[in-house]
Amino acid sequence: MEKSTEETLKKVADLVTPAVTEAAIAKIKEDTTLKKTIFANGAVDAEMQEQKKAAAEAFKKLGTGQVKSLTVGGSTSGAELVPTYVASEIERVAAKNGLVRKFGRPWPMAGVKENIPTASSVTAYRVNEGVKITASQPTTGAVSLSAKTVGVLIPVSKKLIMGATPAFVERLNELAGEALATLEDKWALLGLAANEGIFQTTGVPGVILGSGDATYAKVEAEDLLDCIDKIDPDSMDERLRWVMHLSVFNSLRKQRAAVSTDKQGFLLQGFGQSAPPTLWDIPYSLSGVMPKTSETAGDQASKKFIALANFGHVYYGNLGSFTFEISDQATITDTDGSTLINLFEQNMVALKVSAEMDIQVGSPTLAHSYIQTAAS
Repeated sequence: MEKSTEETLKKVADLVTPAVTEAAIAKIKEDTTLKKTIFANGAVDAEMQEQKKAAAEAFKKLGTGQVKSLTVGGSTSGAELVPTYVASEIERVAAKNGLVRKFGRPWPMAGVKENIPTASSVTAYRVNEGVKITASQPTTGAVSLSAKTVGVLIPVSKKLIMGATPAFVERLNELAGEALATLEDKWALLGLAANEGIFQTTGVPGVILGSGDATYAKVEAEDLLDCIDKIDPDSMDERLRWVMHLSVFNSLRKQRAAVSTDKQGFLLQGFGQSAPPTLWDIPYSLSGVMPKTSETAGDQASKKFIALANFGHVYYGNLGSFTFEISDQATITDTDGSTLINLFEQNMVALKVSAEMDIQVGSPTLAHSYIQTAAS
C-alpha cells in the first residue's frame, strides 16, 4: 500500500473513532434496557451474595435456638422471616430439574380443593342456503385438585449448622429442590397411587409390545409411531413430548438398519454425531424417575416404561408457598424407616421444607399415551 493511502486511512480512522465512540456512549445513556444489561449484572450478583449470607445467618440462629419457628409467610414466635433467597432458590432448583415444573400447567389454588372445568370440542358445519346448522354440544367435566402435603426432612448436626456458610445453605436448597422435583415427576408420570399419573390414570390408552418383547430394551422405533396414533390429533401441540429413561433411549440408539453388514448405520445417529432433538418430530426428555433397562428382567414384563405426555394437560396446583421449620426437640425416623433419631440427645436439628399441592392428569383419553412391555 502506498504511503499516501496509509496516511489517508489513518486520518479517516482518527476522525471516525471518536465520533463512533461518542455516539455509542450516547446510545447507551439513552437506552435504559441496554444500560441494565451492561451494568446490572454486578449489582444482581452482589444482591444474591447478600441474600445467601443472610440465609446462612438465619440458619445459624435457627440451629442455636435463637429463633424457635419460622415460615415464609410469618413466624409463630414473632421472630424474623426466613430470607426470600431460601424460598426462591428451592423454587428455581425444582423448576430446573423437574419436568412438571418446566412443562406442566401451573394452577394457583385458592383453597384446599379446587375444580378446573374442562370441555370437549364442538363441530362446525357447512350448509346450503336455507338449511339449518346442526347443533353440537361439548361434553363438560372437571379436573379436581385436592391439596396434599409434600415435604423434605433433613437432619443436620448442630455443629455443622452453627458454622453454616452461604455455600452450605445453597447446597441444602439444592437437595430440597431436587427431591421435590423428583417427587413431582414420579407423581405426574408414574403415579404415586391408583388413578394418578400417566401410567395409572384411568382411560389413558397405550401400546403393548409384541409377544416375547417382555423387557424395555425390546422397544423399536415403530412402537413409538403406534403410541402417537393413540393421541387425539387435536391434542397434539408444542407441549406434547416423550419421557423415558436414558437407558431406554440408548436401546433405540443401538438399533441399526443392517447389523451384519453396516456397523455404523444407526437409525438415530452415528458414533460421534449429535442426538436428534425429536423422535418422529416430537421432542423428548430423559428422566431418572422412569423405568430403566438395568432392572431385573423378570420384573419388566407387563410394565409401562415410556410416556407420551401432553404437559399442557398435566395440572399442578399450589396452595401457598413453601414452609420452612426447624427443630432440635423432635424425634424423627432415619432413612432406614425404623431407626429413631433423638435430635436433642444427639445435638442435631432437623430442617423441614413442606408445601401443599396436587398434580392431576387432564384429558386422559385424548392427550396422553404410553408403551408397555409384553406379558412374556
